[in-house]
Amino acid sequence: MNSAITAISYAVPDGRLTHAELCSRFGTSVMDKVSKLSGILERRICADGECASDLAAQAAKRLFYTSGIGPDSIDLLLMATQTPDFAMPTTACILQDRLSISKSAACLDINLGCTQFIYAIATAQSWIASGLAKRALVLCADTPSKLINKMDRSAVSIFGDAACAILIEKSRLPSIIGFDFGSDGSGYDALICPCSGMRNPPSPPDAEEKRDADGNVRSNMNMKVDGLRIFAFAYKTIPESVSNLLNKRGLKVSNIDLFVFHQAGYKIVSDAAERLKIPRKKVYYKMHDIGNCGGASIGIALADAVSTGRLRPGMKVVCCAFGVGLSWGSALIEWSGNFRSASRVGDFSRSPEKPEQQRCADMI
Repeated sequence: MNSAITAISYAVPDGRLTHAELCSRFGTSVMDKVSKLSGILERRICADGECASDLAAQAAKRLFYTSGIGPDSIDLLLMATQTPDFAMPTTACILQDRLSISKSAACLDINLGCTQFIYAIATAQSWIASGLAKRALVLCADTPSKLINKMDRSAVSIFGDAACAILIEKSRLPSIIGFDFGSDGSGYDALICPCSGMRNPPSPPDAEEKRDADGNVRSNMNMKVDGLRIFAFAYKTIPESVSNLLNKRGLKVSNIDLFVFHQAGYKIVSDAAERLKIPRKKVYYKMHDIGNCGGASIGIALADAVSTGRLRPGMKVVCCAFGVGLSWGSALIEWSGNFRSASRVGDFSRSPEKPEQQRCADMI
């Protein structure tokens, strides 16, 4: 049984962390160099007490409203997050009740960070293909700001909080066409929150903040990013995964209309595109005003591409995600003619400061 993405929405919190604020914290010359490499000039940040599930619920409600699909018609709910409400119970079950989704729906969480969008849509497609579900709601949401030390320049300058909601339905024609997956657990500590589970239960000494050789401040209870290892991993993995995916289908870069990579940073994405010899006009960017939004970043970029007219029915799009685990995944999608709606939730009335916005436009 075939399946297709038929609606997509995203939500961002009202809070903003601007380039100017980080310049006052770390220095203008340092942050100008960082922003030039990352392409990120503003990040959306949750308020105290605001969680990933809150953003996911906003995105889902907007999707229901714009698509005309009722929550009682959902028979599979997937919540992809690394920042759940609780270690137990699963956040998907909480959202089932909050969104008034049928009690007969299957609900489960997926925990795979930046790669989770690809794995979540593959899971939904598999359930539909097997006949276990007809209509799936996939939610990808994270609030990395709650794990980051405000004086850790390597992380605070990159990540933003956000959520996306994707509706996947059975379809007469195939739309979600193929995947490529992989993982390398030997690099698990390249992106890690050391004291966040049962292996290293947090104790008072773990809350002590320390400064590393690069001047970044964090404790063992904060997220730790090894930027050089992540960059080297992405530099090698992205071209390999995309090439594997295309080769499986007998396709070339020239057969693809749009490429949407995990929005980890401008240099990572642009270097991958260059290695794959993808024309710049075929690569979609959506990070400068919201930051690296983890597992939601591809969904957000897809929704934005639809809204701006860059992605239309019949187009072939390749999505590639990579990150924590270490893990990666790529998907080939032919955008469905049955697509219903793309929308966003959040206050976008104010753009980033004009000089910063212009620098970003010049860069990309």
